[in-house]
Amino acid sequence: MDAVFLYSGLLLLTGAVVGLASGFFGVGGGFLMVPVQFWTLGLLGVEPGMALRTAFGTSLAVVLPTAASGTWAHHRRSAIRWETACWMGPSAAAFSFIGGMISTRLPPRPLELLLGMVLIAMAVRLARRPDCSIEGAPIALSHAHYLLLGVPIGLLSGLLGIGGGVVLVPVFLLLLHYPVHTAVGTSMPVILAASVGGVTSYILNVPPGGHMLALSAGYVHLTGFLALSASSIPMAQVGARFAHACPPRPLQLAFAGVMLAFGLLMIVPPGVIGP
Repeated sequence: MDAVFLYSGLLLLTGAVVGLASGFFGVGGGFLMVPVQFWTLGLLGVEPGMALRTAFGTSLAVVLPTAASGTWAHHRRSAIRWETACWMGPSAAAFSFIGGMISTRLPPRPLELLLGMVLIAMAVRLARRPDCSIEGAPIALSHAHYLLLGVPIGLLSGLLGIGGGVVLVPVFLLLLHYPVHTAVGTSMPVILAASVGGVTSYILNVPPGGHMLALSAGYVHLTGFLALSASSIPMAQVGARFAHACPPRPLQLAFAGVMLAFGLLMIVPPGVIGP
């Protein structure tokens, strides 16, 4: 019983932090939700493989309402480039579904290492670069290019149970020269679309005869989903408000710090602080 209370309490606290980070940085928050769930499910005696996939699936399920809340908050502040989001979203959703299929069958560790190294390099580059919001007009791409950009975002989302914003926001900043508030805002609806595909995959791609956790839909643990969502949804509104009150350069540096932390989490060996 003590472990159950600890599980619920930690997820409520984690959800609050995730919601704040989601609205402020334009990320899904899976980089925090996945290791916390993996550890707490282990306390409840869940087998590591099941705990990891359940953490992935439940994390993406929480991203759905959290990203929807953040999308609405940034839309009200006119910080979303909808043409970009509407073309990237479908491919992100489709390939997140594929990523979830792969993740339920193969170990994600090699991709975690690669993603960790790429994110650390991008964090350093972003921190050393001047304010991206004054580097000139944003670059407009064709619809086909936006569709292609959604492919790696979706794959990462499905494979690792993350929304994908931790990669998408730097792409908007460094490659497309979006102002930082627009980059954060535009990432939210793309993350929302990617999480739809990923959640669907983790619900449907359960091995025949597989033993799922009680109160679960496939690899989505409903108890964990409710605990995380209860605090993450309102905090996403708070995070978005803070983001638009923050000057561009400090927000850019703060995001570089989040990328660095996430990159290090991806590289840390399994079992030290997370999956």
